[in-house]
Amino acid sequence: MVLTISEIISRIESEGYCVVPDFVPRETLQRFMPEVYSRFDRQSFNGTVGHVRYGNQKFLQYTLAVHEEILKLYLHPLLVECSERYVGTDVHLQDYRIYQNLEGCNMAWHVDNKQTLEDLSSRMLGNKGLIAVVYLEDVNHGALEFVRSSHDWAWKANLENWNERFEEFREDVVTLNQPAGTLIFYDFRGIHRAQPFPKGSPRTAMFAQYAGVDWPTGEPIILDSSMLRNLSPKDASVLRLGREASSPTWPIPVNADQRPPTVPRPISWLARKVKAIARAS
Repeated sequence: MVLTISEIISRIESEGYCVVPDFVPRETLQRFMPEVYSRFDRQSFNGTVGHVRYGNQKFLQYTLAVHEEILKLYLHPLLVECSERYVGTDVHLQDYRIYQNLEGCNMAWHVDNKQTLEDLSSRMLGNKGLIAVVYLEDVNHGALEFVRSSHDWAWKANLENWNERFEEFREDVVTLNQPAGTLIFYDFRGIHRAQPFPKGSPRTAMFAQYAGVDWPTGEPIILDSSMLRNLSPKDASVLRLGREASSPTWPIPVNADQRPPTVPRPISWLARKVKAIARAS
């Protein structure tokens, strides 16, 4: 059954989330997933562009520039129109990533109606908006878990991490195992997490967060200009072209010192000189 936008919005308003099957056809996934996997096999370092690692997660670097099909998904009319209908205004892409959760990933129960500040702390916000998660592989472990109807009440607590209050909502947890290509919308004020898994293959997904244009812009938008030939005025607005980002890149700020653990820090000229003298004496 193909859901209409009205049906999708109705389900989100009622339950806080909505599952849309078969959003991305398998043949579309086959066009860009080889490049995604290739980049997850190499870590970004010293000019090499691949992924950055944060704990038991990997994040593609320059997500919107990896493949034109990926950019099209972030601008897909269904994502934008549902977000605009739900929020009630024009929207922009606030945060975005393609990521892998790895075995041992243990994500906290949390909400996303927040602004990430320069020091990576959070400022809670009262606005509503939509997150779209697209499974890029069949998911039978490490699935998105959502607390049904928590979007109606969690935001009132002005609280980001909900681990300590798990017993209050245990009975309302929905675990969303679904095949590749499935789209899951949820209100970003709702409590959710990725289901922990101690063993198993990585779980790969696309994340897109849309908010009203009058709310903080979010992370920097980094694009490949060759993919912008057919960009519409609506697309440019969603990508907030010409507007300054309000948050640093997540999870690694652009000015972070990134060195693979196998690469030693450079030794200064003076240190090398001292070592040479010591060996000669």
